Amino acid sequence: MAHPLQGYLDEFSYRPGQRVVARMSGSGEARIRLVGLKKTGPDTCESVAIPNANDVTAELRHQELPSGSGFAVRLPFALIGLDDWTLSFWMKPTLVREQGHVVFALRSGKTERALLLSPAKLQWVGEAVKADARLPYPPDRWVQLKISVFPARGELVATYGDVRLVSSIGRPGDDFELVLGRGFSTRDHLGANARIEGPTITRGPDEGISVTAFDFSDNFDAPTLLASAGAPLVGKFINHPTRRVLGRSRSNILDTGDSTGRHNAIHVHEFDLTDALWEETVSLDIPSQLQSGIYAVEAQTGNDLLRLPFVVRAHPGRETAALLLLPTNTYLAYANERLAFSDRGAALTSETEPPLLTGLDRDLEAEPRLSASLYDRHADGSGVHYSSRRRPVLNLSPDYKWWWCTRAPRHFLADLNITQWLDHFSIQYDVATDEDLHREGESLLNRYRVLITGSHPEYTSSRMLSALHSWGTTGNIMYMGANGFYWVTGFDPYDHAVVESRRGFAGTRNWNSDPLELRLSTTGEDGGLWRHRGLAPNALIGVGFSAVGFTKGSGYTRLEASYTPEMSWLFEGIEDKVIGDFGDILGGAAGDELDNADFALGTPADTRVLARSSHDRTFLPSIEQEIEFQHDRGGDRNDRVCAEIVYVRRPEGGQVFGAGSINWCGSLAHNGFDNSASRISLNALRAFLGV
Repeated sequence: MAHPLQGYLDEFSYRPGQRVVARMSGSGEARIRLVGLKKTGPDTCESVAIPNANDVTAELRHQELPSGSGFAVRLPFALIGLDDWTLSFWMKPTLVREQGHVVFALRSGKTERALLLSPAKLQWVGEAVKADARLPYPPDRWVQLKISVFPARGELVATYGDVRLVSSIGRPGDDFELVLGRGFSTRDHLGANARIEGPTITRGPDEGISVTAFDFSDNFDAPTLLASAGAPLVGKFINHPTRRVLGRSRSNILDTGDSTGRHNAIHVHEFDLTDALWEETVSLDIPSQLQSGIYAVEAQTGNDLLRLPFVVRAHPGRETAALLLLPTNTYLAYANERLAFSDRGAALTSETEPPLLTGLDRDLEAEPRLSASLYDRHADGSGVHYSSRRRPVLNLSPDYKWWWCTRAPRHFLADLNITQWLDHFSIQYDVATDEDLHREGESLLNRYRVLITGSHPEYTSSRMLSALHSWGTTGNIMYMGANGFYWVTGFDPYDHAVVESRRGFAGTRNWNSDPLELRLSTTGEDGGLWRHRGLAPNALIGVGFSAVGFTKGSGYTRLEASYTPEMSWLFEGIEDKVIGDFGDILGGAAGDELDNADFALGTPADTRVLARSSHDRTFLPSIEQEIEFQHDRGGDRNDRVCAEIVYVRRPEGGQVFGAGSINWCGSLAHNGFDNSASRISLNALRAFLGV
């Protein structure tokens, strides 16, 4: 059987001389090499051979996707011996399918059992053993589940509320491995969709002797959890079940006292996946003299091609004056996004043609075990809180040719428009990622004179934002997109491959957070919009997210400020009264998501608003822009539904050029790069570089 060619890399960014590790799944022999990526057309990207980079061949095999989150702990035989013992925990299923879900699994020696919950019954499965019991009520409420082991009788008993289900178990002599929320493998049975609270282990007659207990309201950011009572066992979380969520008690929300212990549950989901745990396929050495840029590991098997992009950082001490910061947090937020397959897909394309899916979209739709994006909801309706690069991400690829909604490149392939533009004008630049900025903070930015953003730098950690604000007082920012610096984002402090976002309940979003579950588990800070934390992006870049539309893009009409002598340097060589009324993405530089100036939200007082777009009724204001419901708020009757080009000069010397549209990058290459959008961007960049 042929398996799809998929894979992922261990890191987003590397230094020259380091080794890239690729993990792949597929069939047959693959030719694998390092390549450069060169944008050659609106939706095409060529591989460029790298001198002194060796090709290798590898025999690929299929690797499973072990989706499903849970909590695992090992109960030592030396601790429990041949005593009777019971594991008890509370569980509330949030979605139960007919085929059933594993809610608990046990393994000891050669014995392995899984407890399967379906809408009408409870069932033990494992080896030749099978036993089931009917449920007297739907599994949609908090119920205490007890798993009891009676070694002398060779019995394994599950008690689910009033239901008792008996299976057999061999005489133990090994440690017990216990998993809550899923099985040891999810190949045959999916894990659960459920909230789980308070696992406790007791032993002896009538469960009278406490052995150990775990409190999920402790150490929210950690991958492991030390028992809160009894034996100091250490449990491990699998695939990031949602942490910092409520259990059986919501407490009294009017009580302003200590809320410690309120968030004492985890929420497991059948298709959570933050580490595919694939074995290494190949490792490739980056040539020691390779210049900073965007590259890929390319694998070819017959007619199948896989290109896994990564960044090569600059040699320390050999940095150029400009840094392109790839918005990799945005790539992760949208990783394996499934909105096209939901009611949201129809809603977002209601004014255009239906969603147009790529082959990679079809592959994603066929494999739910690849998990989802931060824009999606789990099957039980709860929002996806975590996203990871330790899994195949099908839409993070130079071969993901268009976003289904706009039928044009978005995110990674769109950002290659910026590198294509820089290369065309022989601008020397380095490349780094959001993750690099989070790790290194302002020390990364201090090596550069100019920071160039991607088209959609939406997801920003507090460490990133602190560095940008501090450096930006004297540094120069080329803001080449829109909807930037918008969502509060947390990195898992133990694994920066994983990011977290909680949507809150007041921004432009695809799901709501519970008002009592707004804090990020990874950092402990309030989630939602930076704007609602008192730090709108306007203060950093002069503009902030204001409107959105996926129909026809437009150009920007120049305003009076653009004709002043003080701005003549920026408009040198530009005779057009309208900037960017063309482009490969929606036909205009102003489209998709739009930013404009708002002095009430922190746009610096002396910001020059130079040009403004206009739109039809299909472009609408962002939700946070509106205070109350009103009719006719579309672009045809609302002049604040627009993008604005701005220039900011700070008292300390820092400067900002703000394009204010995600589509901006799609207009740079028009007419062989000889156009108003390209020219104004180039004028700004050269002035910021001092050349």
